[in-house]
Amino acid sequence: MKKIEADVVVIAGGMSGLSAAIAAAEKDAGVIVFEKGETTGGAGNMGMGLFAVGSHVQKENMIDLTPDEAFGYFMEYTHWKGDARLIRKYYDLSGSTIEWLEHMGVEFLGAFKFFNQSFPTWHIIKVPGGGNLPSQRCASVMVKAMTDYANELGVEFHFGTPAKKILTENGRVTGVLAVDPNGEEILAECDAVVIATGGFGDNPEMFKEFTDHTWGEDLFSFRIPGLVGDGMKMAWEAGAARSAISIEMTYNAPGISNFFRTLNEVMRQPNLLVNYQGKRIFNEQYMNNTVYTGNALDRQFRRTGFTVIDDSILEHYRKNGLDYVSWNQRLGNIDNWERELEQFFSGEAAVTATSSLIQLDKAQTDSLFVADSLEELAEKAGIDAANLVKTVEEYNAACVNGDRFFNKDPRFMRPLLGPRFYACKQCPAGYGSLGGILVDDDLKVQRADGTAIKGLYACGTDAACLFGDSYCFYMPGSTMGWAVNTGRMAGDNAIDYLDSEEYG
Repeated sequence: MKKIEADVVVIAGGMSGLSAAIAAAEKDAGVIVFEKGETTGGAGNMGMGLFAVGSHVQKENMIDLTPDEAFGYFMEYTHWKGDARLIRKYYDLSGSTIEWLEHMGVEFLGAFKFFNQSFPTWHIIKVPGGGNLPSQRCASVMVKAMTDYANELGVEFHFGTPAKKILTENGRVTGVLAVDPNGEEILAECDAVVIATGGFGDNPEMFKEFTDHTWGEDLFSFRIPGLVGDGMKMAWEAGAARSAISIEMTYNAPGISNFFRTLNEVMRQPNLLVNYQGKRIFNEQYMNNTVYTGNALDRQFRRTGFTVIDDSILEHYRKNGLDYVSWNQRLGNIDNWERELEQFFSGEAAVTATSSLIQLDKAQTDSLFVADSLEELAEKAGIDAANLVKTVEEYNAACVNGDRFFNKDPRFMRPLLGPRFYACKQCPAGYGSLGGILVDDDLKVQRADGTAIKGLYACGTDAACLFGDSYCFYMPGSTMGWAVNTGRMAGDNAIDYLDSEEYG
């Protein structure tokens, strides 16, 4: 067995782990990072930006949202289910974190909304030479800058080296066991450990156990390889209490969302949404709030709904453009609709929006249906035909007289007239798991009796105790912001512990 030493060991080098390692190294600590993959950043490489409030970027663009206002709104939204003390610290730190990252060479395009009703808290990373428009996966630029800075500070990265066990003695951390790429065990002796393994987004068994969802049947979330819950399991084995676990719920169209950009974006517009019973389930003007849509779908039979449009709606989009255009897709027209439709039914995947980091099963061919009548459409999709016909009749009347059931904005009320009709299956999705390791407001890992395991910290998704039952897309960038800021706090707090009387 090989033996090495450090002040702090960080388990995993994703966005939260990188932040923790940098924060600790900035205080002159010796830091080792055990990363099972071959690169840093993890799921953060897929992202575009992080939450911050009170940043100089916002102030320079006359965005006057304050940490007080943002905190108040967020806690009201989540019904105070999160750890208010920790969330408040996160919000207060977030503005300065933008400058902290800029010091490492990160540049920001600005602070953006995710959809019209949201707040401009999403600080999107600028890609060198990329102009002034956001681009997908631009956070990988930030990951590189952070990694370069960590190396300058002397952080010692061990890639292809998963941690296997957290060692404790007399109630405090003493080290970490890991295995190198050659299969040799490594004992890293240390006095503080930060767990930053990113949850269990790639572990269907844990999804089933802790959320009662079956991945691939009623859940189609991103699966980032390596996110299997190992950090949680190591913490629990070391005596950590288990916190509430939930899904970072959104929605998508299985076999379409990750393959067919135009089909996907058209079918995410504010049009008729029904369930298998053929009944409306939602005020569709909120389709751009993917959390609200995912929540509505999650309570339906088979956790499934169907967006329904027709040729007349497609013609409207050809002439006028889509109702909602997202920053990450920026689809300005539907010129590729017919081509992608043909590709879908021929079994040819038009991979345009997916990341190579995402594990995807083969495209499902039962997610999109085309028919010359509503009855035929219902038969193909498995929807109750009589109810669907009745629902469309009522919906078409509401397009003239007003939607007195869900009070949908008249701008988005368009009758379905044919001659062809289209239905697209929509199911719960998301970015991964939230929570699992109980921490206090200093990110110290807690036992069930309320005491802390001395020297043990957790951050990022493993310790995500902020959202309650619904991710808050009104504050976009929150997951990455949580990862970076709690990582920064955990690294700082670990060194403060080593300098404290408690450690001595």
